[in-house]
Amino acid sequence: MRDNSFDRTIERNYIQKWRFLIAEYEAVKEGRSTQFRRVGDFYRHHGTCSQTFRKYYNRYLQSGD
Repeated sequence: MRDNSFDRTIERNYIQKWRFLIAEYEAVKEGRSTQFRRVGDFYRHHGTCSQTFRKYYNRYLQSGD
């Protein structure tokens, strides 16, 4: 039986999701988004709150990726 304790699939999926959201968030902030006019609309559409998103966004910025 395979040991799944080192399977990083879930981690990869979360990273992929957040990277997509970060790119879209930056487009909204720069006024390039065709879907969202304001950041609040972006948060509501993706079902997240500003505090949670900013936490991960700031971690992303600090990592330098």
